[in-house]
Amino acid sequence: MESAGDQVIIDTDVLVDMLRGVGKAVTFIAEFEKKGTRLSTTVINAFELYYGAYKSKKKLQNLAAARKLLRRITILKMNVKSAEKAGQIYAELEAGGYPIGIRDIMVGAIALTWGCTVATRNVTHLQKIKGLNLVEAP
Repeated sequence: MESAGDQVIIDTDVLVDMLRGVGKAVTFIAEFEKKGTRLSTTVINAFELYYGAYKSKKKLQNLAAARKLLRRITILKMNVKSAEKAGQIYAELEAGGYPIGIRDIMVGAIALTWGCTVATRNVTHLQKIKGLNLVEAP
C-alpha cells in the first residue's frame, strides 16, 4: 500500500462548504492545519467540484474558486491499485445488497490505497467500505 503519511482527504461536501465560507467547515479544516495534517482530495472530488461549478448560475466565479482551492491542496489520483480496490469494493457491496454510488467507492478506494482518512459528512455511505478511516465533519 502506498502511504501519504499524515494526510486527510477532504470530501466534496466539506470542500463545497469551505468554498461557501461556512464557518463550521472552515474551522474544521483549520483544526487539521493546526495539527500539521496535510490536506488533500481526490481527482474524483475535483471532478465533482467542477461539475457543480459548470452547472451553477455563477459558473465563472465558481470555476475560479474551485481552481484556487484545488491549487492549495494535494490531488490524489486513481491508479491501477485503487481501480482494482474500487472494483473489489463495488462487487462486495453489490453482492451484499449494500451498493453505494460509484464516485463514493472510487474516493474510498483511493483513500485506502494511499492510507488516508476521509473527512466527510457522508458517513452513512462511506462507512460501508471496510477498513476506511473516516472523520465526521460538522
